[in-house]
Amino acid sequence: MALSADQLNEAMSVATEAVRSEIPDQFGKANALFAKLSKKPNLEYISGGSKIKQPVEIAENGSQGFYDGGFGVLDTSANQQLSFAEFDFKYFYHNVSFTLSDFTKTDNTANAVKSLIVAKIEGAKNAATRSLSSAMYADGTTDVNSLTGLKAITAASGTAYGGITNTDLDDSSTWLSEIDSATNTINYANLNGMVRTLIGKGQRFGNEIGSFSPDMMISNSFVQGAFLASQQSNQRFIDSDNLEAGFAGCKYNNIDWYIDEFCDGSGSGTADNHLYVLSTPSLKFCYKYGFEGKNAPMDLNTRIPNQAVQTNQSFLVGNLVCTSRRVNGVFTVLQS
Repeated sequence: MALSADQLNEAMSVATEAVRSEIPDQFGKANALFAKLSKKPNLEYISGGSKIKQPVEIAENGSQGFYDGGFGVLDTSANQQLSFAEFDFKYFYHNVSFTLSDFTKTDNTANAVKSLIVAKIEGAKNAATRSLSSAMYADGTTDVNSLTGLKAITAASGTAYGGITNTDLDDSSTWLSEIDSATNTINYANLNGMVRTLIGKGQRFGNEIGSFSPDMMISNSFVQGAFLASQQSNQRFIDSDNLEAGFAGCKYNNIDWYIDEFCDGSGSGTADNHLYVLSTPSLKFCYKYGFEGKNAPMDLNTRIPNQAVQTNQSFLVGNLVCTSRRVNGVFTVLQS
């Protein structure tokens, strides 16, 4: 017996909710960084506004220090320590459509229609996951509609991030990531300089999430494979919780190093492979819609009036935000 129009609409409503709720979950399972950012405390709800505004430290307090305990003059001069970085909301949508032809080719049973809906949902989830995973590494300028991703966070000196350019500050290093565009050979010694620098910077600072010391490294499989080959007798792999979550990787100085094939680089023989060294407490995913049951008012489950098509649309609105660029770093030309 074929499904009635009401039964079909009910089934499609269930499909819409499944897509809406499962895509962030599947993305988190496919991308180690987003698995961290899609949960509190790294996930932050923004109630609204034209921009996402985040306070950032641009200078240390100059009105402090030791004095003689007597009538020594205290420095009470004011200096600007905080500013606000501004980020655009980015809008991501995923669409699942069912044509009359889809249903014509499907057997008139509830199970057959269910199988069709499930197959379409899985296709939508997989496509959305690939798009979002790739966007995590975007610079926000090549495609202005995409996320302001890791390339923007680790952009070169003189490049504005969040509306603030590091060279406009008294100390330009306070709003600039560590960037290594010289190291080609992948081994412990060559990576250690930057990692130790970031540990030294990060352990002095932090926020409500934790210390700003690096706690995550991300590269493609070639870079990690080359590193492991150079460290045959000293390999350490990530803990069982991460392995059970489906994330393969190893540890470097007790930092979890994950593989993500969307990470920049073309593989062996080409000096363009990236390795990101990240402090995830300095990163947030700020959102308005798409998480924690907060659905966009434009989420849709309807029949297109002038076409024999039933469509489901869901939206995710937010952006990736870094509050302290200086505790993150990237190698950009790893090769062998």
